[in-house]
Amino acid sequence: MLQRLFCSLSLLTLAISTAHAADALDTPRLAGMDNFRDIAGTTTAYTTSHDGTMRAGVFYRANALTPTAADLAILNGLGISDVFDLRTASEIAATPDTLPAGASYTNIDIIGSTTSGSNITNLSFTSAAQARAMMEETNRAFVSDAGMRGQFAVLFNELASADGAALFHCTAGKDRTGWTAAVLLSIAGVDQATIMSNYLATNDYTAARVAATLAAMPASMAQIYAPLLGVEASYLQAGLDEVTAEYGSMDNYLKQGLGLSQETLYVLRGKMVSYASLPGEAGLLGNAAAGAQLLRQLQESPLSGTYSAYNYYLQSAIDAGTLGGVESTVGGQLHADAASYLLRQGAMIDRAAAPYADGVDLKVGQSRLWSTALAGYLGTDGSAHAASSNEHSQGLMIGLTQRFSEQLSARAGFGYSNGNVGSAGGEADTDLTFLSLGARFAPGSLEHGLFIDAQANAGWLDYSSKRELGGGLGTTKGDSHGTLAGASLALGYRLPTGGMVLEPSLGLRVSRVDLNGFTEKGSELALQVDDLKQTRRAAVANLKASLAPIALGSWQLVPGAEVGYEHALGDHQVDSQGHLLGLDVEQRAAFDNRDQFTGGVNLMANLGALSVGAEVAAMGGGDSHGVSGSLKASYAF
Repeated sequence: MLQRLFCSLSLLTLAISTAHAADALDTPRLAGMDNFRDIAGTTTAYTTSHDGTMRAGVFYRANALTPTAADLAILNGLGISDVFDLRTASEIAATPDTLPAGASYTNIDIIGSTTSGSNITNLSFTSAAQARAMMEETNRAFVSDAGMRGQFAVLFNELASADGAALFHCTAGKDRTGWTAAVLLSIAGVDQATIMSNYLATNDYTAARVAATLAAMPASMAQIYAPLLGVEASYLQAGLDEVTAEYGSMDNYLKQGLGLSQETLYVLRGKMVSYASLPGEAGLLGNAAAGAQLLRQLQESPLSGTYSAYNYYLQSAIDAGTLGGVESTVGGQLHADAASYLLRQGAMIDRAAAPYADGVDLKVGQSRLWSTALAGYLGTDGSAHAASSNEHSQGLMIGLTQRFSEQLSARAGFGYSNGNVGSAGGEADTDLTFLSLGARFAPGSLEHGLFIDAQANAGWLDYSSKRELGGGLGTTKGDSHGTLAGASLALGYRLPTGGMVLEPSLGLRVSRVDLNGFTEKGSELALQVDDLKQTRRAAVANLKASLAPIALGSWQLVPGAEVGYEHALGDHQVDSQGHLLGLDVEQRAAFDNRDQFTGGVNLMANLGALSVGAEVAAMGGGDSHGVSGSLKASYAF
């Protein structure tokens, strides 16, 4: 009976309003469809929970689509891709829709296909109270009737899948349409008072038509049927109360009653709401702030309001009140940290060549073939601008040193270094194959006095990375290649004194990394990473000390120590730039180009032309700390 009454009421409204059409009064847009409006708001966009604002131009609500020519021109410019007609077959037959250009049409009969278009004579109200009771029962039925719930489920799933703006409507645009709009606004997080205000706005939009309809009725009939032509707060409230009574909450109604997935609800909310800030964003600094900004800006990308991993992550984060660490992983800090690590490999190559590189222990015309294996670790604690990072390296270098005269020696070496850098949920592997050339010149003698030491190196670099973004956003992978080059120049003094040899020096070191740009794969949030082209300049101070040899059988042991300080010159910041869907993000390395102290001890054991040794060192500077070690062997001939 309720379904027949509801359908007949719609036909009554349509029939009389068509016969006594009046210009819309104070409607926001259209003359031929007086209850056409954007669900985002009436005069201004509604605000939502969690600092959100409703998006305009996503979902429109309306009465029957009977636009004038001018109306249709407006509709054609709104980008409406889908029209969902909530009417029965008899309503549609009486007044077919006039569709906007390019819009697809879907009929979702909320009342049910078995409903007939009964004649108005089937209505037998004797009072306005009975009419109100029927309208309240109608809204309850939207919740309690299994058939209607099934149709609403179809509607909301279709709305979530719409490619462009979507329009939904019934005959009067107030009951089936009004309930749909109320549910959507609830999903969006609009407060209950605003939802009720939006529902009641129908009375303002349709005031002229309703007045004309009632005027065409006998006074006694108009008094009884007036509640059917508009809306009252009790109608919507009856449906909302039914939700509470049957399901306890709107969320339970949507999931249990309609069977909507959380993913679908998040897609609908992503379509409708833009958040001005994200959880915790206001308190973030540096790389995390840049990552959060990227996550927020992606709300305006094709990933938002769709069945994407990003949309589900963001909406989950809104509900949870935390970005879950993704703000630190999404920007690609790893690539900046890898560049910073590579820029400091020149110092590693210098350490690999020592202590056989100077040729002091050789006679004129003599050569030494040497090799050294080096391993190290450096960790940098997180700061306000970056997450913590860690660096592991291991390498092998083989070289030859030749003494040409009392004043001059030269060296050449070939080596391989594997580095692993970890930070911000990611890991990068760097494989460096390099060639190193160097020379030392002393105006007097290499054994004593002033000297100049120069070294240059160049290498080929293979780079691969993997980043775990977290938040269900997957893993990005990328690979590239490039070059690494560097040079150092030092002025020093060799001073044998009291059973000890001191060797202080001051110098400059320059390193340059050129890593080709690349595009990560494996996630919706994979970055297009720019070329990494960075130069590091540093002033270097070192003090080496070698003690007098100690005899141990046939061997001679030579202990030594070294302290060093490296001060970065110019810009201390090392960063990387990435792009995603037209958005830019910049990240800064944890270590950057900060100053660094080193201190180490070594022990060499010589047996004739054969020499073996080991060295251990500690490194530190700011929030960075690490250790390194090396094993060395050589043979003079």
